[in-house]
Amino acid sequence: MEQLMTHGHITAKSKKQPKPTQSSTDGIPPSPQPGQDPTVFFLPNLAALPFHHVPCIKDCPCARLWTTIPPHKHSPPITLTGDIEALRTNYAVIKRELMSVMSSSEDLFTTFDSAVYNQVHNINSQQPEWSSIYLYHQGIQQSEMCNKYFPQTTNILETKCPHRMAGKCGLGSVYFSKLKNNTKVKEHCGPTNVRWRCHLPLFVPQSSKSYLFVGLAGVNEERNSWKEGVPILFDDSFVHSAEHNTDNSTVGDERIVLIVDLWHPSLSDADRTAIGVLYPPGY
Repeated sequence: MEQLMTHGHITAKSKKQPKPTQSSTDGIPPSPQPGQDPTVFFLPNLAALPFHHVPCIKDCPCARLWTTIPPHKHSPPITLTGDIEALRTNYAVIKRELMSVMSSSEDLFTTFDSAVYNQVHNINSQQPEWSSIYLYHQGIQQSEMCNKYFPQTTNILETKCPHRMAGKCGLGSVYFSKLKNNTKVKEHCGPTNVRWRCHLPLFVPQSSKSYLFVGLAGVNEERNSWKEGVPILFDDSFVHSAEHNTDNSTVGDERIVLIVDLWHPSLSDADRTAIGVLYPPGY
């Protein structure tokens, strides 16, 4: 596949360019949209909304991620669906496995570079921190982490999430993301619009004032809060940020979600394969 560098981004260009099965004629806004600025790979005319709720816009391809439904005439040739429903119904299993790891003396969370986050409020006694445990990093399975600490979660991902990007493409990851109290993840865009990102909230303090912002401020930005066990689906090729703040700084005041990168559901198997060749795991 040839590549065309446009404004710092790589846009697919070939005689047989991957085309989304779901087209903009269905009334779904096509990419690019305001605030959508992926940093690595951009594929035009894919359905593009900051958040994908239930119910979403009529005929939005996100329906195939939320629950198992019969394919309709516009569906790509992918029969397995319902990734997010599988994550939701297995929420207790995933949380219990993480709790078991966290109760041990071994701390598996690794802190991100502090340059990508700061304080929600300038309170010196509540230092910000954003950290993670990767199950798949840039498409590559972290075998020891998956097999030794998270075998049940890994099995759910590999058997019930057919749109899972990790393991097939270097643009997709799966990880537990922890925000300590008084932490804001700075505004940024993800690497590509061929993926959508799911948050499965596992720990959310009841007294928290915590929000995920997606979209361009004043244009199409939406704000959503996390609720334990309730998945959030969004397009992280839009500018987005997150902040977590609680009324009181106490033990266990962290917000923890499982982040799963999913293929944009308008892409066929052939589309996915082509992009996976262009950006293989570990690229």
